[in-house]
Amino acid sequence: MPRVVALRLAVAAAACALLVRGDLMVKQHSTPKSLLSKVPVFLLTNEGGQPYLTQGKDGDQLGQMFLFLRDAQNALEVLKNMPGASDARMWKTDLHRAMRMAQRNAKSGLVNSEGREMRMLMRLHPHDRQRTNARVVFLRQGQLFRKPPEVPVFYAEGLVAEKRCGAVVPLFFAKEELDRVWSRMALRSGGAMPPAPKVTVTSLGEVLQTVDKDPSVRVDFYVNDNTLDWIKAQRPAGKARIFRPRRF
Repeated sequence: MPRVVALRLAVAAAACALLVRGDLMVKQHSTPKSLLSKVPVFLLTNEGGQPYLTQGKDGDQLGQMFLFLRDAQNALEVLKNMPGASDARMWKTDLHRAMRMAQRNAKSGLVNSEGREMRMLMRLHPHDRQRTNARVVFLRQGQLFRKPPEVPVFYAEGLVAEKRCGAVVPLFFAKEELDRVWSRMALRSGGAMPPAPKVTVTSLGEVLQTVDKDPSVRVDFYVNDNTLDWIKAQRPAGKARIFRPRRF
């Protein structure tokens, strides 16, 4: 992460806190793994838990993973309408495990017509709209030729979350969620907060690099209520939880 972004995160974490809903303990020091393991990711599998694979243009077998619940639900609906996919399921994992899976190039055991062994790849799908949102933020800041990151991360200067062990900077994968949180807090502030946030865009990779270099940087990813409610509803019949999602 560029030095200026890292400094802004550190300054924001030390600023006067604006109360954002929070009911879970935040560790005093963050690591890339601890941050990513709190973020739910959704993947499409068969009834046995094996990823559903589709064939890419080069013949590789592709599995699909999604950062956003609604995207995964839409993809599941399309998949279940395809012949032979009526047993399709949606399972949750966490972003740490999802990124590890996405970085692997496992052999599929299949060979194409040219004799090349095809790979089995897991693809993580960010929301295309968020890259558009990042581009709009850059344009408003006069950065006309700056390319949006593959996985944008948004935060607002001055917005921090008060936890039982201190203040953290909430990071958002969706700008709309940041805007909703800010609007709610601005309404409660009685005019003490500006009506619109000053949004900064960084990337997931830059956040992880900053935390890896300086674990004292206090940040945490925001997970929206709809996603948390879906996760909670799955617990009685689902498998044991493999992460503790954040709630602000």
